[in-house]
Amino acid sequence: MSSSSVLLKTPENGEKFSNYKWQYFSSLTEGPIRSRAKLFLKSINWPGLEEFATTKRNGIKCTILPDIGLGYNHMVRIIEFEDGDRWVARLKLPSLLKPDTSEPEQALDARMSYEFNTISFLREKTSIPIPKIHAFEARPHCSVGAPFMLMDCLKGNVGMDIECINPDGTLQQGPIPGLGGPFITATEFFEAWATHSKFGKTDEQLRAGSGQFADEIACSTALFLPTIKKLADKLSVHNHGPFPIYHGDFGHNNVIVDDDYRVLGVIDWEGAFAGPWEIFGDFPLSISTVPPAMDVPWGYNEDGSPISVEVAQKFADQKDYVAAVKEEENRIGQSHRLSEALQNTERQQLATAMRLFRDGKVGWYSKVVGKLAAK
Repeated sequence: MSSSSVLLKTPENGEKFSNYKWQYFSSLTEGPIRSRAKLFLKSINWPGLEEFATTKRNGIKCTILPDIGLGYNHMVRIIEFEDGDRWVARLKLPSLLKPDTSEPEQALDARMSYEFNTISFLREKTSIPIPKIHAFEARPHCSVGAPFMLMDCLKGNVGMDIECINPDGTLQQGPIPGLGGPFITATEFFEAWATHSKFGKTDEQLRAGSGQFADEIACSTALFLPTIKKLADKLSVHNHGPFPIYHGDFGHNNVIVDDDYRVLGVIDWEGAFAGPWEIFGDFPLSISTVPPAMDVPWGYNEDGSPISVEVAQKFADQKDYVAAVKEEENRIGQSHRLSEALQNTERQQLATAMRLFRDGKVGWYSKVVGKLAAK
């Protein structure tokens, strides 16, 4: 999932906001990321986007403000209408690794539809602050020049910068992109994940990044998927659900806060899906750590504590996060499934390892799943 910036109108309830602090684009040094953004900025038909937005607002004229929000997958611009209302346009950037290729139109349309339906459902059924989507265009060769989404505009800044809804309001789980489904049990999910997932680096890249441990790490990585598939029916403590909706990219890059760091909204739900509690029970990306079992052994003391001050701080932050989750579960009278998942160290670290595996993080993956296999 991507990381982008801003979204929705701030309610009149005391949120403090001074200005947008979108400095990432302007602070970029010359390189692939800046070059892609500059070329993309020139390629977009911005007057065409204004015309599209005006049509969606029943003829109310608008202009695009000079602010430019930039994430890894999206560029964000603010659209201001003559009546003072504001929307955000989130435009999909071309792939940084394969700039001359694009996601198939049908797949992109499905992905954006998943996000629209997920957000619509969550806005109706939960108290999670999520901006409303007004329209989206999935065709890469549309009149604007790129796939885009129009959403309400939140007066805030990011912490850093599959479903279909039935007529009765219930949620129907559809296939998860890249995995299939829908799945009835967590076992089916883990089996599909182990069947369809691929390590995020080639074998050559993996070995190059593993140094003198190349053979050992390559073997450990190769064992990860078959071991998960073998243990699929033992990995979840809630095999038959109900299953939570997993954001897919939950970190400070996708949480909008005001100047006093009060949360205004959670954005970028395009990778969301209903999945096992063990997947849901992963820490936010900003306080996530590499599971010690797959990390370099010389990064830890004999008692297992991390040598790095930064990693030690993240471990402390994780404890505070679990305490905050428990407090909120008690306040709203809900079950403790999330806090329990976070505290189940072996399964929680497996969820992190599964995410890192697809990202291509180098490490001893078989050691993570090996702890569960030994039980």
